[in-house]
Amino acid sequence: MTQQPHPCCVAVSAEDITVLIADDHALVRDGMRGLVIEVLGEVGVIEVGDGDALMRAARTQPPARLALVDLNMPGMERGFRLAELAHHHPGLPLVVISALTSPDVVRRTLEIPSVHAFVPKSSPTEQICAAIGAALRGEKLPFAHRAVEAQRPEVVLTPRMEEVRQLLRQGMSNKLIARTLGISEGTVKNHMSEIFKALQVSNRTQAAQLDPDTL
Repeated sequence: MTQQPHPCCVAVSAEDITVLIADDHALVRDGMRGLVIEVLGEVGVIEVGDGDALMRAARTQPPARLALVDLNMPGMERGFRLAELAHHHPGLPLVVISALTSPDVVRRTLEIPSVHAFVPKSSPTEQICAAIGAALRGEKLPFAHRAVEAQRPEVVLTPRMEEVRQLLRQGMSNKLIARTLGISEGTVKNHMSEIFKALQVSNRTQAAQLDPDTL
């Protein structure tokens, strides 16, 4: 029996529609595929697990009508390559579904014209459904800041960690930071590890670029 579209979503014809699902976890892709079929009916689905595969899949013909993209999979540089995807494929509506929900990440992502919604991975099905519908209608879905911020733990950096981070923002190496603060380079590395964990980032560039007003 043919799967009927979900009642909470926009009515579209499933014929010739392809949806691109990009996430590095197979279980997540399986869940998203099931949701897409529940929402839209028996559409075509392309699944990829990293940023490079996403860029290749976006060039397929006929083009996908919608892409559901995780920011934090390999090859996405924690979302910074999303702008590249949007630049080369401005007609591809994007819905970002991500565990990265800092205000700076959300703001930067929603500034991309072809991103129609930003949905935390912890969101209920109805919110993802609404995002899919908005993207297919060409609408921009507002982000529920308060709901996400209430779930985020408060970011706390010790005074020493903040000193290290400020020197990092000046472009200093670990060796130079150690010399400036009069501590060992190993201690600086330990502070860096704790800073990355607190800010939910994975490298020096992201730690330096993160908007300090969001801490």
